[in-house]
Amino acid sequence: MPRHVVSQRVYLSVLIALMALLAVTVCASFVDFDRFAGRGVSAAIALSIAIAKGLLIVLFFMHVKYGSRLIWVFAAAGFVWLSILLSLTLTDYLTRNHPADANFRGEPRFLLSQER
Repeated sequence: MPRHVVSQRVYLSVLIALMALLAVTVCASFVDFDRFAGRGVSAAIALSIAIAKGLLIVLFFMHVKYGSRLIWVFAAAGFVWLSILLSLTLTDYLTRNHPADANFRGEPRFLLSQER
């Protein structure tokens, strides 16, 4: 089976892109986007950057981009399984009965007041 040889230029380009995305992640962590655009925007931005970094790693460093269709199927199956696990976790979390005096992060106030 012939192997695909990836040039060092591609690896260097991906490394530069990953470092740029790392810098964007660090910069985005210091800005409170939720205050400007609404609740959950900061998490959506962080997840978008993480997905972009993950795709670069999977496609180039794991050589999925140059793999056969069977490799693509197994890579996609991993992401399908991850989405199943995340959806089951979110359905458990979102259907919990939080106390009426819980703050926006989900910790009840009476637990926070006992810690101090």
